[in-house]
Amino acid sequence: MTATGRTVAAGATANLAVGTLFAWSLVAEQAAADVGATGAVTSAVFATAIATFAVTLLAVGRLDPQPPSRFLLVAAAVVAGAGLGLAAVSQDPVTLWFGVGLLFGAANGLAYGVAAGMAARAPAARRGAVTGVVVAAYAAGPILLGAAGPRLVAVEGWRACVGGLAVVVTVLLLVAAGLAPGDQDRHQWDEKDGAAAEPVGRGTVLLLWLVFAGGVAPALLVFAHALQLAAARGLGPGASGIAVSVLAAGNLLGRVGGGWLSDSVGRVPGLALALAATGISVGVLATDVPPGVVLTAFTTVGVSYGTVSVLIVAVTTDRVGVRAFPRAYGWVFTAWGCAGLIAPVAGDALLGAGGQARALIAVAALPLLPAALALLALARLNPPNVNGEPPRPATEPRVELPSTPPGT
Repeated sequence: MTATGRTVAAGATANLAVGTLFAWSLVAEQAAADVGATGAVTSAVFATAIATFAVTLLAVGRLDPQPPSRFLLVAAAVVAGAGLGLAAVSQDPVTLWFGVGLLFGAANGLAYGVAAGMAARAPAARRGAVTGVVVAAYAAGPILLGAAGPRLVAVEGWRACVGGLAVVVTVLLLVAAGLAPGDQDRHQWDEKDGAAAEPVGRGTVLLLWLVFAGGVAPALLVFAHALQLAAARGLGPGASGIAVSVLAAGNLLGRVGGGWLSDSVGRVPGLALALAATGISVGVLATDVPPGVVLTAFTTVGVSYGTVSVLIVAVTTDRVGVRAFPRAYGWVFTAWGCAGLIAPVAGDALLGAGGQARALIAVAALPLLPAALALLALARLNPPNVNGEPPRPATEPRVELPSTPPGT
């Protein structure tokens, strides 16, 4: 198998394993009731996992020299297995919170960071497609569990299901570690990118951060309140469930298709299309439209969210280079953590205070505007060369030669 093939297989397998974090809601209520916790605790467990995910990924990116991918994936397997196993036998809220919120959240940061870093090393011409497949696998895990999980939880109980998931996740991460390209392949890629990583400008990271945060915040609010928004738009219980499903399916489709599209049209145009589609779709959800249009808008929101999620990986690599990617992307990814914590809470406040339409319009306008401006500035700021190497100065010093020899 080629180095690129091993990258795709290892990254996709790792993300398939840890992406199951987003199926937490399947067992959250039963787990909370069993350990004597309230609904607020189940939300705190997931929120802690998201925060730990982002902090761990940031820490991994700042490690210098970068540890081998295989080592980090084995570490993720150990931490994930321990966290889910601890949750499966927990008898109190603190143990449940520690196992899922801290340990499994940390395993997500380790595995996702490695997977994104390996995808960043793909050839520039195929980087979007490779990144799309690797990142899409993170969204595939919850979809697979969502199809079979409710029945298994009802029959076997949440403890058996979480314990079984601990085994599956651990095995998948160990398989990913075995598939990951070795140090020899990694050093070859690093040599192609230069002897050392160039320092990354804070301005570039800030622009990428604004694009990511503004691009995903509206979609994260829709994800958090999908059933409520669908019902308010006149969809019955069955159609509301379909709305949630098409959101998840759109997310998966956007991750695969968005990466492939960016290899053809470019990263910045692809991001611009995703931001525009998000704004239009959320605006549609704020108006009175037929159920078919509502479902289309939900699908488009999911596709756009998936597209932004994958293209931010590729465009970060293009802008800062492969060797500087882990450190830069660690900071950029905190935008997703912030949006994931703030957007749902802001949505609760807006939906309660100003009504659905007003809330959606505000969420569509406020985060997307700075994201669009940041994307415009990013497109004008020291564009990278075609190989995705670090940006070079827009102008280089030149020596003007006299038109005639001196003394003539």
